[in-house]
Amino acid sequence: MINKSKNNKMENRVNNNEVFIEQILNASPAKVFSAWTDPEKLVKWYAPNGCTVHFKKIKVEKGGKFHSCISNPQFGDCWAIGEYKEVLPNTKIVFTLINADENGNPINPVKIGMDPDWPWKTLVTVTFAEDNGKTKMQLRQTVSQELAQKTGAYPSWLQMLNNMQTVLNEN
Repeated sequence: MINKSKNNKMENRVNNNEVFIEQILNASPAKVFSAWTDPEKLVKWYAPNGCTVHFKKIKVEKGGKFHSCISNPQFGDCWAIGEYKEVLPNTKIVFTLINADENGNPINPVKIGMDPDWPWKTLVTVTFAEDNGKTKMQLRQTVSQELAQKTGAYPSWLQMLNNMQTVLNEN
């Protein structure tokens, strides 16, 4: 009989049905949490390389909502809306992410050129844990990692998180 306990633990950590990114950031959990929740800091890093982000509205608290736009010089504007489901200071942030139009109305991802398999709504969970004076941050998104890599969402997260580390280094 094969012992699958190790594999099962890994499957609980990473599976094909979600994006999973883990990074060690050179900052305290409080600073990393602030980078995710302070709109002035978010606009400095929450967009892939070569893009910018602005928020029509953002209220980072349980039940709070946001309406954002990532502007890409090559592909144009990508609007999104979402709601914060959980905000635990320095520990965890959970929010929905839905493609939208400029007025904040949900929009079919296919209508804006996304892959037909891209879900209408995803859930993003970000956790923070102290790790020898640094922060172990884990990000999960409820879309297959394979699809996220194919569409560019996965490399965009990596670029954004690298940009966040740059912002953290400046403070």
